[in-house]
Amino acid sequence: MLRYRFVILLVFSLIIGNSFAIGQSDFKTTSGQVEFNASTPLEDIRAINKDVNALFKDTGELAIVLLIREFDFRRKLMQEHFNENYLESDRYPKSYFLGKIQGADIKSLDARPLEVTLVGKLNLHGVTKNITVTGNLSKKGREMLLNSTFIIRPEDYGVEIPTLMFKKIAREVEVNFTFQMTPQ
Repeated sequence: MLRYRFVILLVFSLIIGNSFAIGQSDFKTTSGQVEFNASTPLEDIRAINKDVNALFKDTGELAIVLLIREFDFRRKLMQEHFNENYLESDRYPKSYFLGKIQGADIKSLDARPLEVTLVGKLNLHGVTKNITVTGNLSKKGREMLLNSTFIIRPEDYGVEIPTLMFKKIAREVEVNFTFQMTPQ
């Protein structure tokens, strides 16, 4: 577990760049949440990861890193299949997003959610794709809240689903994330 935390910290540092000082307008969390729903009428497949790292810089840059094994399922057998057969978390232990939030003037944000666009690269299962999703950004007191819901297709990221499982696993997976970030 310590090794994986070190890997996340290292990747997080590399993603953000060579900045050694974090300014007052930078926000981060180590307890962000990413949930997914791959349910079908035949099977309820949902999981949540509550240990997601996110860093939002005042330049609009956003970096998100998570460990695949940290997704928690209602049924442990489902979690085992997810890690071993589908996401191959020993081979691809993490997923990350690196991009920018567009449409937000950080200085004028308040508690009213502002619709923003996240543009960047999502890496999952060793495959990196350009994505653009909408989300909501708000600021309450000193905390920044960012959330979004979007769809990904497992096949776009090289995740193979056996023909027998097509009726049990959704071809389009709904992903939700919430990051409550504090200033650094």
